[in-house]
Amino acid sequence: MENPTPDTHKISIVIVTWNSSSWIVNCLKSLINDLRSFSHSLIIADNASTDLTVSLIKTQFPEAILIENKTNVGFAQACNTALLLSNSEYVLFLNPDTEVISGMTGTLLAFMEKHREAGAIGPALLNPNGSLQLSGNTFPNLKNILSESFFLDRLFPNSCFFGSHKMSHIDRSKVFMVDWTMGSCLFVRREALDKAGMFDSHYFLFFEETDLCLRLRNAGYKIYILPDAKLIHFGGASSPELYNEEKIIYYHKSLFYYFRKNMPYQLVFLRMAIVLRSLLRIFLWLALYPSNTKTAVNKLRGYGKVVKLCFWIKEKF
Repeated sequence: MENPTPDTHKISIVIVTWNSSSWIVNCLKSLINDLRSFSHSLIIADNASTDLTVSLIKTQFPEAILIENKTNVGFAQACNTALLLSNSEYVLFLNPDTEVISGMTGTLLAFMEKHREAGAIGPALLNPNGSLQLSGNTFPNLKNILSESFFLDRLFPNSCFFGSHKMSHIDRSKVFMVDWTMGSCLFVRREALDKAGMFDSHYFLFFEETDLCLRLRNAGYKIYILPDAKLIHFGGASSPELYNEEKIIYYHKSLFYYFRKNMPYQLVFLRMAIVLRSLLRIFLWLALYPSNTKTAVNKLRGYGKVVKLCFWIKEKF
């Protein structure tokens, strides 16, 4: 890819792809249809896909600025590389496994223009069947991790105490404030991003948007979810296969890094909680899923490695 001059559009859309050929065409068609009224640029950073992702983008969406990374550098670093090619007033980070519902971008932009205190906002995320994903969250802490570890958030979803980390007790028919929202669709004010800084590239996968939203909040900005803006998130559909061994390990490495960076005094207690959580899940997969052998073995390997990770003196990235 040549190094073009950073754009000066109203909105820059940043998409990171990795073997996304099943999703990318549908995602981009829905996105471009929703962006017709706005000055925008489309920047796609591909993390060394081995499928047809790159060729589909080049042939069907030649207007996109395409960055072809030689290796998979992770979500955060790929986003940062794309950001260097943008100079727009707003940045929309979008996952390829999504479908924009008409009017989403305009709704997000109108809210940002009206609410100067908003540093980042997100739409309502929907499963393919139209059901709602709980995309607004509070920042990670030991109470929330223990609640999730022992399934108390599922047993008492409407509890302000046990369900607080997923904010499952909130009325989601109205605009509401969150600590952070998912990077699958994150609309960020450039001014706020300049103050808070880009993504922390130590995160390969998971928690990079959590960390960014924490810095946005510390810089004085607020984070909102807008229910009138809607996006279908296919990757958020509930399936045991989606959260595989590799993702289990990445998730916990990123979780440890987040705590080590932002709450180091709680790290020893986090390790204890994660050991208990991993052992519980190992037991449950052994006891409850003998018929789903392939998935069970994958999960068992993942949580077994997480237990070992908890006893390392320092996580390696």
